[in-house]
Amino acid sequence: MAKREKTATESLLQIALGLEIIVVFFGALALNGLRLYSGPVVLIGSIVTVLVLLVLYRAVQYRWGQLLGHVVQVALLASFGWDVAIGLSFAVVVAFWVFGAIRGPMLDRNKPESSQ
Repeated sequence: MAKREKTATESLLQIALGLEIIVVFFGALALNGLRLYSGPVVLIGSIVTVLVLLVLYRAVQYRWGQLLGHVVQVALLASFGWDVAIGLSFAVVVAFWVFGAIRGPMLDRNKPESSQ
């Protein structure tokens, strides 16, 4: 069985999601260290966020997964309402998501067809 070849869009969006998981991890450490929220609140919020991002990591190969990813990115930007530092952290990786969502399809359209 031949292995499916990833598209440029899928690769770029998966990189953005990986970066978001890293931001969630370090953000959880910072929030826990600052004691702004109780430990269980930070842990549960972080786990739920990482699980959503991991599901998206697998789903971006499909168009519906990419659309769901756009919705999740808007939700991550909504974290500005919770805390400006968290919002700024997510704004950086959301910008990379936007780059991947725009540039990825352009790269896919220009890719030569496989000769197999």
